Amino acid sequence: MVTNNNGRTIFHSAVKHIDVIKYLIHQSNCDVMTPDRYGNTILHDAASIGLLDVMKYLINTHHCKVMVANNYGQTVLHRAVKHIDVVKYLIKECNCDITVTDKDGRTPLYIAASLGTPEVVEYFLSTGNCDPLAKDNEGRTPLQLAKERGYDSYTVIAIFKKF
Repeated sequence: MVTNNNGRTIFHSAVKHIDVIKYLIHQSNCDVMTPDRYGNTILHDAASIGLLDVMKYLINTHHCKVMVANNYGQTVLHRAVKHIDVVKYLIKECNCDITVTDKDGRTPLYIAASLGTPEVVEYFLSTGNCDPLAKDNEGRTPLQLAKERGYDSYTVIAIFKKF
């Protein structure tokens, strides 16, 4: 498959255009899940920007695997933490493991707390499957990181206190 200097394929470039993706898959024998040089697949890209329709199509129609990790150990769920609808789909419909850690020992909860996404943090904690006191490789918890960040950290901290 032809790639650019970053190893990105035409599928990576077409991620926002589901009709183009469908056409390319139909017209070629190319692997839609070819990763770029950072290990990100089209699913990682779709999750990062909240393209649930693209994700559902690739997962349900082409059985693309959601637990594939990129070079940093991040799964599609790690990349989806800014988009509650994508997070819920991945957990409820795809049975994504919410306790999986990346190479820095960070769970999706940790990433959500660091980005100040309170709705996602609350959802992760409400599942009962996330440990808010789990430490990453540097010994920090998601709550500690939320306190260090300036996004919407006061709301995130209040959510942690509920659990």
